[in-house]
Amino acid sequence: MKVKKYIGYTTHEAIEKMKMELGADAIILSTRTIRQKGLLGFFKKPLVEITAAYDNRTQNLPNKNEVENLIKIKNDIKTLKNMIYDISSNIKGPELTIDPNLMEYWTRLVENGVHDSIATSIFNRLSQQINLNSKDSISIRNIVKNILVEYIGKPDPLVLKDREQKIVFFVGPTGVGKTTTLAKIAAQMVMKKDWDIGLITSDTYRIAAVEQLKVYSEILNIPLEVIYNEEDMYRALVQLKEKHVIFVDTTGKSHKDLDEKDEIFRIINSIKNKEVYLVLSSTTDYATLKSIVEKYKFMHNYKIIFTKIDEAEKLGNILNIRYLTNKPIAYITTGQNVPDDIEVMDTDKIVEFLLGEI
Repeated sequence: MKVKKYIGYTTHEAIEKMKMELGADAIILSTRTIRQKGLLGFFKKPLVEITAAYDNRTQNLPNKNEVENLIKIKNDIKTLKNMIYDISSNIKGPELTIDPNLMEYWTRLVENGVHDSIATSIFNRLSQQINLNSKDSISIRNIVKNILVEYIGKPDPLVLKDREQKIVFFVGPTGVGKTTTLAKIAAQMVMKKDWDIGLITSDTYRIAAVEQLKVYSEILNIPLEVIYNEEDMYRALVQLKEKHVIFVDTTGKSHKDLDEKDEIFRIINSIKNKEVYLVLSSTTDYATLKSIVEKYKFMHNYKIIFTKIDEAEKLGNILNIRYLTNKPIAYITTGQNVPDDIEVMDTDKIVEFLLGEI
């Protein structure tokens, strides 16, 4: 008895491949969906993988004992899955039991990186509000999608009005791509030729960061001011007083060393017409991201940018962080290219991915 796997875009295609090689007598042991490989696999339809058993000597129907063993294995697998579902659906006590109508969607969310407690909380509230037993499967699917769209919320990118000056700060941990993200947004605005732009960097701890921003400023033909303290900031604002938008790159810092009394946060608090973006990497694990946003909770008004979407295995942290912070998500970045690899977050696209529909 041998076991082989077959992959197709649909279950039917995978079964046909199996039949062509093994014949109609092969036994299907399991079926599952798998994500396509590569950076673009996130936004492609999942593949179907079938595991089949066959007798490699004759490829005829297995004998009675073999069939009974295979049936027992399938039953054991089914029992194990049910046990996992039962355990998962009772997280934090029986009061959070998942409605059976939602179990399939709960599983999809968790498989795509949404924390189980968050998925449980969302669906528990949904089942308390709506009688899903009166709905058909299509209606339930649409309800789930609409609820997730509401939880993630509409994107909130940078909007400039009335030609008034706005100062935009980029903060966050080291290594998440703040400088490159700033350059992408600035470059797109320069190409539109609608606004005069200036740059400020306080990231003087990393010479490479200052040099990188200097290169961008020269390419884009926009002024750059380097600051070392609060007084320098006010001096730079005078130098850039005619600019409509001033982008400020800040020093990356481990959230473990973060202090709301740091000079950069004193500067931010002293500025009136501002926007603050907390830049987070999609490749960071949930526990670390949760710790980061906890450390930044002293900042009351900020938006979120998720970088390195192309490098992340799953995108569930977008919903996780939105749920934990209730802060709007503005942009996602999908590579290193300036200015191309950045886009306003597409809520519908993210929801479809989390539900395994693309």
